[in-house]
Amino acid sequence: MKKFKYKGYDENSVAQVGTLEAENYAEAYAVLQFQGVKVVSLAQERISVVKLFEDFFLKYKLGGRWRSVFFRELSVMLGVMTLHDSLRTLARAAEGDISEKILKELVETIEGGESFSAALRRYEIIFGSDAIQSVEIGEESGRLQEVTTRLAEQLERSYATERKVRSAMYYPLVVLIAAFVAAVVMINITLPVFESFYGAAGNELPIITKIFLGAGRFLAAHLFLISVIILAAIIFLIIVYREVEAFKFFCDTLKLKIKILREIELRNLFSRLSFLLESGVTLDDAIKLSAASSGNLKMQRLLEKIKSSVEAGEKFGETLKRVLENLSPLYLGLIVTGEASGNIVEMLQQCESMADFEIEETLKALPAKAEVYGTLTAGVIVGALVFSIILPILNMTDLL
Repeated sequence: MKKFKYKGYDENSVAQVGTLEAENYAEAYAVLQFQGVKVVSLAQERISVVKLFEDFFLKYKLGGRWRSVFFRELSVMLGVMTLHDSLRTLARAAEGDISEKILKELVETIEGGESFSAALRRYEIIFGSDAIQSVEIGEESGRLQEVTTRLAEQLERSYATERKVRSAMYYPLVVLIAAFVAAVVMINITLPVFESFYGAAGNELPIITKIFLGAGRFLAAHLFLISVIILAAIIFLIIVYREVEAFKFFCDTLKLKIKILREIELRNLFSRLSFLLESGVTLDDAIKLSAASSGNLKMQRLLEKIKSSVEAGEKFGETLKRVLENLSPLYLGLIVTGEASGNIVEMLQQCESMADFEIEETLKALPAKAEVYGTLTAGVIVGALVFSIILPILNMTDLL
């Protein structure tokens, strides 16, 4: 799907500015016409490396918890004041903070006649497409306060999960850094001593020692160039991931094979479906909206297949079993029971709770696994270096 920027106005002559996803220009124009937007300009959005890094830097400076705090504060304020006044209050409270620019732009955009969801799309990389989609649904259903409350809870859970994953990675990361430092010291200080001694004796170093010496000298001589190449490769992969659909699909498919990432995606899916159905949206529309708000392209394609099957008359539970690979029988049992009893919303909420439990259990085991794999990796690196030192010593004893 390509992104298109548009400008126009609706039947009430209110300015409409934003972005939408479509396969091509004609489809984007048709969607806007169907929405009642008189198009003034429509152009495909091109990636800007500068803008990409500005947004990533802003997201990093705000921190992972800022979104949940923003929606939590907003949900409280919406209980006693309008959306516009709530945002103005938040903007005044954020004076001097890095978030002030975002909040002021949200206020100005809403004052200009745009919807709250359209204003959030200006900072989609920060708020996320799923959160923006939920806000849009809340605006249309008149349940914006409830939506922001649920979003705050969901983002708090996601932030807690992210922190636990990061903390689990600290130990293996420190071990690997220590192993790298040890490797640098051995390669640049210890091994050259054996090279000089062997050279003086007219003998050659073992092949493994020569490999490490050559690798160390190459890295030392081309460190800056290697750093530039790595940085350029990272930037290139980010741009390719955002712009090349086939590459994004491949990466997102791999993500779903990792248990914790798959459970997080399922938890978000169950949460969105239960909320949409509770809001009065039909099942096929709920699946469609869930697909649109998912950031995982593979999951989007799967949900599109599920939607087509449901529209053709197939049961939701049967479709899930057929389309979603390795879906837990516990989830399927609850959903099938919910369909049969007419209480699918409650069953989806139960599935969400079960997915939360699975994520927590996986997180509990993650630190131990990370320590084992990190220690083994560091052991292999250091062991190979130690062997490259011991082997010349053993050869020296033979020479003597």
